[in-house]
Amino acid sequence: MRLRLKCVQAIFLLMLWQSDGIAAPIANAITTGSQSDTYYQIGNELKEYVSPELQNLVSKGDVDNIKALSKTKGVSFAIVQSDVYQTYVNLEQHDPDPAIRQWATELLNSLRVVAPLYSEEIYFVVHKDSPMQELQDIEGKRLAIGPEGSGTNLTAKNIYFKLFGKAPVIVKPFIETGVLGSDDSTRYVRSALWHLAHPDAGPEERKVDVVVIIGGQPLPLLQRLGKDYKLLATNIKNDATESLLKDYSIGFADKKNYPFLARHMPVMMVQSYLVTAQFRDKPRRDFVKKFATSLCKNYDKLYEHGHEKWKALVWSPQHPHLPSLLSGWRYSDVTKPILENCHSDVTRVVSNPAATQALTCTLEDRSIGLCL
Repeated sequence: MRLRLKCVQAIFLLMLWQSDGIAAPIANAITTGSQSDTYYQIGNELKEYVSPELQNLVSKGDVDNIKALSKTKGVSFAIVQSDVYQTYVNLEQHDPDPAIRQWATELLNSLRVVAPLYSEEIYFVVHKDSPMQELQDIEGKRLAIGPEGSGTNLTAKNIYFKLFGKAPVIVKPFIETGVLGSDDSTRYVRSALWHLAHPDAGPEERKVDVVVIIGGQPLPLLQRLGKDYKLLATNIKNDATESLLKDYSIGFADKKNYPFLARHMPVMMVQSYLVTAQFRDKPRRDFVKKFATSLCKNYDKLYEHGHEKWKALVWSPQHPHLPSLLSGWRYSDVTKPILENCHSDVTRVVSNPAATQALTCTLEDRSIGLCL
């Protein structure tokens, strides 16, 4: 009788967890992004090839990922952009609420990098007939940068402030009737793009002047854009652009990835990190250690079968030295010894195509599309 009662209780609890009101407990999770994001695909591939018990959680973006890592039991990893660190430095130093300052301090002391992943391209998309040509032309324009808490929102504000010393004119996220997508973030972007090139609207009637999109190349959404759009180029010789290179780098949107481009376009890039925290409880630390060991052993599966961005990692078992980090980030003392002592018998002629490319083509030549 007692056994039957326990079974009934267990079934009842499971029904509650699966209902709309109560979520099932989270264990051994990574928080990534919306289902259309490169982050989410990377999370799925880490689950498939590295850690089958890993739960891949959708999120609204980088800031939400950090919050989940610090406040949600069972979340052991997150993927974030490197520039989110400065957000919490600002909170620590300037927020009027002492509790927020204290939380930011504790968070900064706890956050740790497992490994740099890849650089994400930052795309500033405008209408093809727009007089804007370069990133510096966006001053005073209406920007669609996604919801608060997203990495795109944070990065766009940071770049704009560094360029012009003020906040941008932001278009509040909206969803146009009939626009579809797997989640709200996707529908926001598609709605803004639709309005940007609305066939029945003139320049003054459009809601948006610039749509900012961030993601690992090739990005499916941009691959489908037609002739009504163009990208703004980043002028690498501009003094203002040089000031951005402390937090960002210069890359290229490849014409073969995006048919709407007339040529290869120089664009800003932001580094993405796989991060964890300084967990105190042994089971969490053991799981993080187990994950790093498996990443070492199974990296070649990610390289062969995963997203193209796995081929762009600076770290690999063939080159296990972890590079310097940006903006105050520190490596995990649990994972760093494992990854830096990782070895593989697999030999590749080119383990990092981007590095080889940089040796054979100058930045100035690439900026005008002479080579890649």
